[in-house]
Amino acid sequence: MYKKKNCIVNCDVCDTRKMKEEEYSHYEQIVINADIVIVSESSKSLLNKLPVTLNHDKIIELTDMVEVAVKTVSGSYIITGETTDAENTVLVVDGNLLIESGTEEIMKKYVEIVVNGSLKYPKSLGGFLDRMTINGSAKSYPDECKMMDSELVIDKYFPLRAKEGSKYYVENVVIIKDKEVDVEKLAGKNIEFITPKAILPENKIEESLMMFDERVEIVAVPDGMELIYGDTLLNETLVANKGGNLFIYGNVELDANADMNRLGNRIDKLDIMGSVTVRKEQETAFKNWNTKYKELIISKNSVQLKNMPKVKIDKSIFENASEGIEVSNVVKVAIEKDVTAEMILEKLTVMNCALITCSAEQASAVQAVSINVGKIGRPFGVEEGMDDIGGVMKCLSDTKMVNADSYVM
Repeated sequence: MYKKKNCIVNCDVCDTRKMKEEEYSHYEQIVINADIVIVSESSKSLLNKLPVTLNHDKIIELTDMVEVAVKTVSGSYIITGETTDAENTVLVVDGNLLIESGTEEIMKKYVEIVVNGSLKYPKSLGGFLDRMTINGSAKSYPDECKMMDSELVIDKYFPLRAKEGSKYYVENVVIIKDKEVDVEKLAGKNIEFITPKAILPENKIEESLMMFDERVEIVAVPDGMELIYGDTLLNETLVANKGGNLFIYGNVELDANADMNRLGNRIDKLDIMGSVTVRKEQETAFKNWNTKYKELIISKNSVQLKNMPKVKIDKSIFENASEGIEVSNVVKVAIEKDVTAEMILEKLTVMNCALITCSAEQASAVQAVSINVGKIGRPFGVEEGMDDIGGVMKCLSDTKMVNADSYVM
């Protein structure tokens, strides 16, 4: 007796408008796993007629005549006035997306935009959000401003390049740490920074204030101290390069191999505007140094997965992580089905990630151990009541499997 085959399609964008019944009627089961499924009036009817299961974030309906271009970007992407993406483009960004001001005509080219990361856009283009799927944060900025890096470090050349009367939007913080920055020249150009925070040398605050409004939080770096911005590994190399008077705006981790006596003798003063992570055996010596900090953390020897586009976590990682797993700053985190909820609660921590895929049984545990995560959802092919079917189908030798960024059926 003839045994029907199965078909599984895994992709970011699936276009079903060219489907023909005679090409798919012989399948016993068809599973389409996609962020976006494109349909037409005729393909909708066919999808309802065939044994199709759709697992998707969004369905877009277009006529059969519209030619669609699919563009997938791994990493950050900027839409500018010079962007040349084609008409009727579906854009998938596995990273952060910045939309610059004055790009309304460019934005009209996009049928749909999926962002697995953060979105920044000018307020006037907020109307385009209804054609976007954002698995992360979305923030607007004033149209009259030039969008800068979220953390802007002003160097000695910025006063020369800054344009007269300009407004600059900086989402997080403006930093002046180079002692050679001509603040007087910069302020004389009547520029303005729209930002919530500014980190400034104590002796340059007065001449800098005219560039910020009264709502800005000012952090003063004491005279004679070297500013280090961002999370920092503290060791003898750092002290040799930057000196023994350090003002660190960020979290600090003490080098596991540090000679505590020798390092302590080279540090005169250490001001830390964040937490300090030390090993248990370093704690006593560290507390004898001349330091200020917000929190002291005694570290574990955990497995750390950081600053990567994608991470897959399975049972084997848990078995080799006696002191836990820490995941941070990852776009997509996929938790395999062989990981139990108990393992997640006991050993896993997830921070600052756009998307975590997991099963229904894992979801509540994942939520409990997650901080600043955009979306927690089921993995491709796993819908309510579909776990067993999906698992069986993947094991079938007579299953056609398609894995692609985009696929036309």
